[in-house]
Amino acid sequence: MDPITPDEIGRRYNEIAHIFEQKRSLTIGVDYADKFLRLLVSHFKRPESCTVLDIGCGTGIPLTRRLASSGARVVGLDISSTMIEKARENVPNADFMIGDIVTTRFDIKFEGVFAWDSLFHLPLARQEEVIRKIVGWLDTDGVFLFTAGGDYGELVSEMFGKTFYYSSLSAEQYESILAEENCRVIIHEIDDPGSAGHRVICCRKN
Repeated sequence: MDPITPDEIGRRYNEIAHIFEQKRSLTIGVDYADKFLRLLVSHFKRPESCTVLDIGCGTGIPLTRRLASSGARVVGLDISSTMIEKARENVPNADFMIGDIVTTRFDIKFEGVFAWDSLFHLPLARQEEVIRKIVGWLDTDGVFLFTAGGDYGELVSEMFGKTFYYSSLSAEQYESILAEENCRVIIHEIDDPGSAGHRVICCRKN
């Protein structure tokens, strides 16, 4: 199965950005954003002293807005230019950039990285390297939360009439990678029993 190139993923999201914004649930993921923020604050105390990277921020609603409401400096990253335009309007107190997580580089450390329903668009062969790269951006005691599929493998599926590629490592592989990168898993659970295994993983870097 051939992955869809990042440029093509961005183009397809550009085409569905308007309906995506209209149909996006205002509640899905919010409870995990709150858990993420509580874990952040438990170590860093003052949210305004933290910088959080939101990978695959989309239109910014509701999750980027929730993260930014904590007082943390939030940097939203997305491959879709249209999604980023909407995010800048929806969350004016955050910073945004267009980019592909595979090739993006940062010279700063983040106290938190949040990646809700975004890393599953990575080619399967790039999953491990990108997870390791993201952990490398974390400051000591930094928190990383991301979602993954229920099983190892690849699939394609339609969303609003557009075909998208998805991939996931196994639960055991993610745990092993994080352990090797000196991260302690705090949350690893299926967030919705009806979701065919939609998995939430959150760790803290030691």
